[in-house]
Amino acid sequence: MGMLEHLMAWSPWVCVLAPALGAILAGPLEKAHRGLPPAVGVASSLVSLASAALMLKLLTALGPAKPFIELMAPWPWWPGSSFCLLLDPVSILMASLVAFVCTTIMVYSVGYMRHEPGVGRYWSLMCLFMASMLLLVLAGDLITMLVGWKLVGFCSYALISHYYTDEPERWVGGPPPEPMYPPSFCGLKALMTIFVGDVMFFSGVFLIYAYSGTFQLTALYATSRTWLTAMSRTPGILALTVILLTGGPLSKSAQFPFHEWLPEAMAGPTPVSALIHAATMVKAGVYVVARLLPIFYIGYHILGLPGAGLFFLLAAHLGAITAFLAAAQGCVASELKKALAYSTMSHLGYLMMGLGISGLLAEPVACEAAVFYHVIAHAISKSALFMMAGIAIHATGTIYMEEMGGLKGRMPAIWASSVLLALALMGVPPLSGFWGKEAIISYGLEARLWAPLALAVLTVPLTAFYTLRMIGMVFHGEPRHEGHDLQGTEPTMKGPLFLLVLITLVVSFPGPILSSFLSAEFQIAFEAYTGLGPLATAGMAHRAPIHLLTTATSIILLALAGGASYALYVRGRPRPEDLMADRPWLAGLRRLLRARLGVDALYHAISRAFLALRESVASFEDLMDSLLNRGVPRALRSIASAVRKVQTGHLGYNMAYLMALLALVMALLALGVV
Repeated sequence: MGMLEHLMAWSPWVCVLAPALGAILAGPLEKAHRGLPPAVGVASSLVSLASAALMLKLLTALGPAKPFIELMAPWPWWPGSSFCLLLDPVSILMASLVAFVCTTIMVYSVGYMRHEPGVGRYWSLMCLFMASMLLLVLAGDLITMLVGWKLVGFCSYALISHYYTDEPERWVGGPPPEPMYPPSFCGLKALMTIFVGDVMFFSGVFLIYAYSGTFQLTALYATSRTWLTAMSRTPGILALTVILLTGGPLSKSAQFPFHEWLPEAMAGPTPVSALIHAATMVKAGVYVVARLLPIFYIGYHILGLPGAGLFFLLAAHLGAITAFLAAAQGCVASELKKALAYSTMSHLGYLMMGLGISGLLAEPVACEAAVFYHVIAHAISKSALFMMAGIAIHATGTIYMEEMGGLKGRMPAIWASSVLLALALMGVPPLSGFWGKEAIISYGLEARLWAPLALAVLTVPLTAFYTLRMIGMVFHGEPRHEGHDLQGTEPTMKGPLFLLVLITLVVSFPGPILSSFLSAEFQIAFEAYTGLGPLATAGMAHRAPIHLLTTATSIILLALAGGASYALYVRGRPRPEDLMADRPWLAGLRRLLRARLGVDALYHAISRAFLALRESVASFEDLMDSLLNRGVPRALRSIASAVRKVQTGHLGYNMAYLMALLALVMALLALGVV
């Protein structure tokens, strides 16, 4: 075996372990020098990226004779169990994307975090986050996946709460009189919301283990016909398992009804927002659904189990609902990063919908490939837009778009880059966002999912509106800010942004070719996992992904909404305030959307109810503690004290007591009581 082969064999382990080592070293090294944690973070991410690049070469070694590679290592604290990595086109692609995007964000963080507090803690958590996400996507068994899953959730909570001292200038929300939230509250909200989904996901995993007897993914695929059939014999168990398993991905990817934590996740530093919203944590739910897809495809299409089809119906319908609701709320957002957060939720809804559609189609691979192409396109453009947001906030000193404006003339390169990224995010052909989005909508028409299809099409004009609104409010019009250095942006903040803009162009024009390539790669693994032969899946990788009717409708709606947004927020004629003054129903709709349709208020009401219940339970606990732990001992001590006075220690008194007791017993016997 040559040097390259040795490096390729070790590359998956190095990919995960390099940032894990960086997480261990970054914190303590801050005491030696403040510049060491960033150096450790960037260096470890570069090593991980190089290892991911070597893994990409493994794709050439995969084929019908060897569709996947499993790497085993024993868990040190669990004798007899194995730490398993699964290398196939899906995991290699996702790991490479995670490593690349994380590396660009690490470089961006060097300048952004230079004067921020908690540098060692920040870099340690960022490295741990990267290692955890890579562990999750490369996991070959459910236990390893769950370890990465929980670590990612913990790191996101800690990073969202980075400014845990809650200085007023770090609060998000508003602007007043709308509510404002401290960073510690935002991190806790994310943790608790995700925790609900985690409990559901863990429960579903162990239900699967109870019927299959294994956690290993390839074994689950190979034996799925047996254990799915056994599970279906108990009424309701398969449907319950499906609902539990979808809870985790829906909460992690901020999908309805678990979506309200993501807007408050903006309380963390901007690189954290880019990390969570780009290719990493919020994509984890999408990735897990893709990992479970072959199992429920077999259950639905091969075994004919309706409960297995529920997995795809939930993903498709809840994804479409999230896409529409989040896009509508993005149209009225004031905070720049919150507008991007709503955009992320909306695009994740498209991805969830696409995976749901994939499982319902008889030939799922082409749609799944379109979904993963959109994952790539969205991850690159969205992480770059968050970098733009960080630069704009750094330059203007405000988080609100209404207080920005006028940056086009002072930052022309940033403006041009942002316009290109915005067009890609909107799905303007032939940029990257167009191909994946239109393929998902077209496959929705093929699957005849009318309600998700309608919501997905209606989301298209909303996406165009909020995206151009963001560009207009940030870069156009008169400057509405004072006293900030617009030229003082760090080079390490601009470089990654321009690189991602270039890559957005590179992956845009060959979109259909890349989707076909991914289809061909995914088809090999799909056939191996499902046991379907090449004849049964012939033609999967070579189908036209775009439908003329849906695409024409999308482009027309995009142009109309984009034109309206351009007139309102770029040209400034008519002014949005004038429109709302003349049309009270528009102002009412704006208030409703800014109130998040009452969903967030409902969450807070539920939280207050639980807090009130906790207070009632605490009062009951205090009462029982008084009665049992303090009252009973006090009563027994009083009785003992009274009895002790009767006992004098004199023999005569003792004999008198004994004679009295005997007389009482004799009297009871005579009366027949005893």
